[in-house]
Amino acid sequence: MLESYVLFATIWFVAAATPGIDTMLLLTTSISTGWRSAVSISLGITLAKVLLLTLTYFGLTALLASNPEIFVLLKVFGCAFLLWRAFKLWTSKLSISANPRTGFWPNLSFAFTAAVSNPQALLFYIAVVPQVAGSTNVLILNLIIAIGFPIISAIYIGLAVPIRGWISRGPNQRLVNRVIALVFVVLAFVLALR
Repeated sequence: MLESYVLFATIWFVAAATPGIDTMLLLTTSISTGWRSAVSISLGITLAKVLLLTLTYFGLTALLASNPEIFVLLKVFGCAFLLWRAFKLWTSKLSISANPRTGFWPNLSFAFTAAVSNPQALLFYIAVVPQVAGSTNVLILNLIIAIGFPIISAIYIGLAVPIRGWISRGPNQRLVNRVIALVFVVLAFVLALR
């Protein structure tokens, strides 16, 4: 039983800490609007991860196997969402501010939507959860996520602090927004091809 938790935690931490859609969203928010707004982003992503794990634990794998069009719809939605975010970043004229223009609930809902529609995360849970479901408790697995992703978030937010100082000088923010927008476009295409 303990081996299953250790296996899940190890695989999950490596996957969750690897740069991807969730961590890029967290990093870009930290850079553009500061660590306070990144907290709600982290919470939204964590809630989405808990939901995906719970749904997979209780049978989402079987549902998707019998209805592959649901997976395709999630994939299309996730790609469109990333492209929309890229457009918003590309056209953004926001300056770095200690008081972000978006609030807690808009950030949380945005992050939740992005994370829950990420087909890469869904594939991860579909691949891993059935391997440990028989010998684990869903509450403990969710606790691993609920504790683990805030730790990962703190690392990414900490990385953003020095970058944020550089961005505040001259036209650097516009450059970073456009680079990140291009990264989101690339991620959308990568997800579309999976």
